[in-house]
Parts: sequence; C-alpha cells; structure tokens
Amino acid sequence: MVKTKLMILLVCAVSWPLTTWGAGDIFSDANGTIMNGANVSDNTVSNNTVSNNTVSNNTVSDNTESTEITEIKQQLVTLSSPQQRIDFLQQQRPQSAQWPIEQQGQLLHLLAIEQEVNSDLVAAINSYSHAIKLLTPHPLSKELVKSYLERSFILYLQTNDTQIYCPDREVAVTLARQLGQVDILAEVLAQSAYCHNKPSDFGEGLKRLNEALALAQQHQLGLSRQAMIFNATAAIYRDNGLNRKAYEYFNKAYDFWEQAQDKQDMFNMLHNMVGESIKLALWGENKAHLAQMQQLVEQSPEFADFDFFYQFNTGISCWAQGLFQEGIDHFLRALEVQDTTQEKYFVDATHAWLALSYFRQQQPDKAFKYAEIFSGSATYDGHSNELKLMIAAIIDYANGSSNLGMNKLLDTIDLQKKNFANIINNDVVNSSLDHNLTVAEFNNRLLEKQLAINKLNLEAEIDTQKITNLSMAIAVLIALVLLVLVIFLWQSRRQFKRRSQTDYLTGIANRRHTFEQGKKRFNQAKKHHRPLAVIMFDIDNFKVINDHYGHDVGDLAIKACGRRARNWLKKNDILGRIGGEEFLIILPDTEQAQAVDIAERLRTSIESNQFVFNEVKMNFTISVAVAMLTPQTHELVDIIKQADLGLYQAKDNGRNQVVIVDQ
Repeated sequence: MVKTKLMILLVCAVSWPLTTWGAGDIFSDANGTIMNGANVSDNTVSNNTVSNNTVSNNTVSDNTESTEITEIKQQLVTLSSPQQRIDFLQQQRPQSAQWPIEQQGQLLHLLAIEQEVNSDLVAAINSYSHAIKLLTPHPLSKELVKSYLERSFILYLQTNDTQIYCPDREVAVTLARQLGQVDILAEVLAQSAYCHNKPSDFGEGLKRLNEALALAQQHQLGLSRQAMIFNATAAIYRDNGLNRKAYEYFNKAYDFWEQAQDKQDMFNMLHNMVGESIKLALWGENKAHLAQMQQLVEQSPEFADFDFFYQFNTGISCWAQGLFQEGIDHFLRALEVQDTTQEKYFVDATHAWLALSYFRQQQPDKAFKYAEIFSGSATYDGHSNELKLMIAAIIDYANGSSNLGMNKLLDTIDLQKKNFANIINNDVVNSSLDHNLTVAEFNNRLLEKQLAINKLNLEAEIDTQKITNLSMAIAVLIALVLLVLVIFLWQSRRQFKRRSQTDYLTGIANRRHTFEQGKKRFNQAKKHHRPLAVIMFDIDNFKVINDHYGHDVGDLAIKACGRRARNWLKKNDILGRIGGEEFLIILPDTEQAQAVDIAERLRTSIESNQFVFNEVKMNFTISVAVAMLTPQTHELVDIIKQADLGLYQAKDNGRNQVVIVDQ
C-alpha cells in the first residue's frame, strides 16, 4: 500500500507545473549554448605575464609575431580539414624546440584550437594547459587570455560545474583588463558573467554584461559580439527565474546572429527559446521554434548534432504538454544519434527525461533502467537538485524503499515551493530592472541597477514575504487537492478496467477479455513457431441441475468449475467463461500431451468430488475437448471452432470424457 501511494505521489511530483522547475532549467546548459564544434578563438598572437592564476606584472606585448608563426598560419589556411591541420602542426613540434619559449606557446595554442575543432577535447585541454605554462612567464598576450578562456569552455562541456570551469574565466578577466584589447575584453566579460548567475551575485554578472555591451557599442565590435552579450544576459535572467526577460534577450541574440547568417548560434538560440517558451506556456511560439530548428537540421548537414538537439527539445516540449509517449519517441531518437554530440550533459539529461516519461506511462521497469543510467553518469552532479531527487525517488520505488522514496518526494516539493517563492521575489526584481535598464541607456554602469535594487524598502520586503507565504499555502492546497483527485481517478480507472475484463459470477476473465488475450497468445505462438493448445469444457446436463436444484445452485456449480480449473494453469495461461456453463482455456507453449493431461486432471477432479451447495449434496461431470495450433491454422477462432466440434463429439459419445480433436 505504501509503495502504491509513493507511485501516485511521484506521478504528481513529476507533473508539477514547469514554471517552478521548468524544463529549460534542466535541459538548458549553464551557459545557454550548445556546442556544435569548438568555441574557437581567432588566431591572432600576442604575449602575456601571469603565474599560477595570479597576475605578476603589467608587461604587455606589442602584438607582433615571429616569421615562423606567420608562415605556419598562412600554411594552415591552405589545409581543408582539422585533422590535416593537426598533423601539420604536430610536424612542427620537433623543430619548434629550438624556438623561443613564447613562440612554442603560440604553436601549442594553435594546435589546441584545431584539436578543439576536431572534438578531441582531452588533447585540447592538454595543449591549452601546456601553452599556458609556456606563455605565463612572458609578456602578456592574447593567446594566454584565449587559452584560459577556451580551456574553461572545454571544462564546462565536460562537467557543467561552475566551480571547475569558472576559475579560468576569472583569471582571463584579470589578464584581459591588463591586455587592453577591446574585443577580447568584451568577450571575456560576457563569458565570465555566466559564473555570476546566482541570486547572491546576480548584480556582478549584470555589471560585467553591461560593461561588455558598452564596449561593443562604443567600439562597434560587430553583430556577433553584441549577440554574444545578449545571449549571456538572457542566460543570467533565466537562471534567476526572470523567464520573460530571458526569452526577450534570447530573441535579440537570435536576430543578431540571423543577420550574420551564423546558423550554429541561431540554432543555439532556438534551443534556449524552446526552453523559455515552455516555462512561459507560449505554445504557439514553442511550435514555431521547433519548426525553425527542424529546418536548420535539414539545411545544415555540416552540423551533425543539430538532429540530436532537435529531437531532445521536441521530447521536452511533448513532455511539458503531457504527450509522454510522443516525448519518449523523440528522446529515443535523440539517443540513436548521441554520438554526434560532445555534450554528454544533454545525453545524460535525455536518460533522466526518459525515466520520468516512462514512469508517467506506468512503465516503472523501463523508468528504473534509465534512472540507473542517469544516476551513474559523469555529469550527474551538474544537474538540478529537483531532477536528481525525482530520479532517486524512482530508483527507491523500484528497489522497494518506499520510505526513502517518500522523503525524496517531500524534499522535491520543498525545493519547488522555495523556487516558487524565488520567482515571486524575482518579479519584484524584474520591475526594478525595467526601470534600471532605462537608466542604463544613458549611463552604462550596471552598479546603478544594483543600487536601485538595494533601495527596495522594508515595507516592500514585508509585502513580498506575505505574498510568498500565501502563494506557498495555495500551492500546497492545490497539490493536496490534485493528489486526492489523482488517487480517486487512478482507483476508479483501475476498478473500471478490472470490471470490464472480469466475469461477474466466477471472477475469471469474461468472453471479450478471453478472446483479446487469446489472440495475443495466438499471434506470439504463430510468429515464433511455438505450440499452443485450446481446451474447451462445459458442465454435463446443466439444464437438469438448474431445473432440479434451482439456478442459485447452478451458479455455484459454475463457480466451482472456475475455481478447479485455476488449479491446473500456469501464470501465462488464459482461463475465461465464454458462455452460460461453457469455459475456454488457452495454453501457450503447451504440447498436446501436456494439454490432454491438464484436461484429464480437470475432468477427474470434478467427477471424483462431491459438492455441497446451499446444504445440497450433488455430483456432476464435465465434457472436455482439446485442440492444437497447426501450420494450417490462420486465426484463433479456427482452433476454438475445432474445440467446439470436439465438445459436441464428447456429448455424443456419452459425456464425462476428454476428446482430442484430430486436425
């Protein structure tokens, strides 16, 4: 009983409104982008000075490069594939040992870029790390800044953990400010803003984005740079529950990249807008974004992982709308092409969503299978706490640990209530930001936004707390009502289904259910060339029993036959009442000799027993016919007709006997 309640609670929790822990928060990565190839920097080489993540001096190179590096870059342009460029650069390594250390670091940076493009991320990290080690003691260069930034990007792809990939970005910010190149500083500021996406340092993230946007506009850095900043802004708003603002900025970034005809980043923005449109219940826009993604999949075969993310996003959209089987189909298609993407975070998320979807489809075994895969994944720690709790509850349910599963579900509900309260608080922040963004148009100092937020007075905080408490109370009440309703509907459906399949008198299968299940067993036997037997029997002289003892005694005789027949059947066998006193048994994987033995045991058990019905002692017998599936049999009804003829033969031969139908 506890396990059943746990399953119902889990179904309710999995159905919790997406606005509290929406799909976008779980399936959108922390940086609001998808990788379809490496985040490759340009190949301009400068110099730099940093040691052990600490700036040691302010020396900056004059951005000149050696003749060797210039010639290598010119040769790289002539090579068509990343692997060819990697082979060429590796060939330069032995002779580069005689070069100055600074030039060796520049060569390693070029090699890392090509390894990243070629999706060899481990090798790229090693090359970037080696480049950093070589370049650090030398005058500050663009290559050193970009090496930190690119290594951070690969660590993000591998872990999605800010504690692992953000330290490199903070070093890159310090170095970029010393370097003094506007384009690299704008890029580093935007990338580092992702590391300040929590409510506790939300203001710092917006401050860096505002500085980056001011640089881009002041120095006319181009569409891509501004689009990158809008994308980062949207990601921070999204991570703080300001979903309408996030959706607005993702749209702006998409418009810029569309003007630049950057299909990869257009696709990335569509991925993000699908998540936001789900949380905002903008189903028309959601459908349009998915159609745009599908169009890009068809138009851009060079981006192999577009199809994976299209299937993944479509699956999430179906799930959000309650179309769980359609969602399962899309998630499975995504897994079929999972080797096309390096982003294992999303592959693992697909396993999690399959587990939740199968559970909603009342297929707990399959749900447990994918929940186990997700819980053992390398990216598990990087996913949301709500998702991990739901998956853990499914695993506990499957393992029979009802109490543990119940506690995890309660923890999930607590997290959802906390998130709901945060969203209400963020609505206040949203109103403040609308005003502060107007101020920022005249003065690009995001510090004023943070100061404006801090000026919210105590009365506003008290009002917000009251709204939060009231909203949480309403949410809990709604959850309880929904829980009661789900339990009632589930029990009603279960009871109705059972009644529709059961014979009211005997408690065994009724005629319709017997034939439905019989056809399934027949089709399986026919397909796999397995034996199948049919036994038909009825009570001899049943009319005499009714006339002599009454219909109530006749009903008890029918029930007794059903009970006796159950004793000789296996789990996969079918027993049903198909007429007044007539019964049908379907025996898959049963040879004729076994079927005859079962029939004879059944006949003997009834013949040898004296029954007592309503204080009336009586004996009665049954006639039985056995028919088998043959290569000439096309339908289940053909075997039943043969058994019926055999039953007539048993009656004609004197009743109380088993007749084997010769086909």
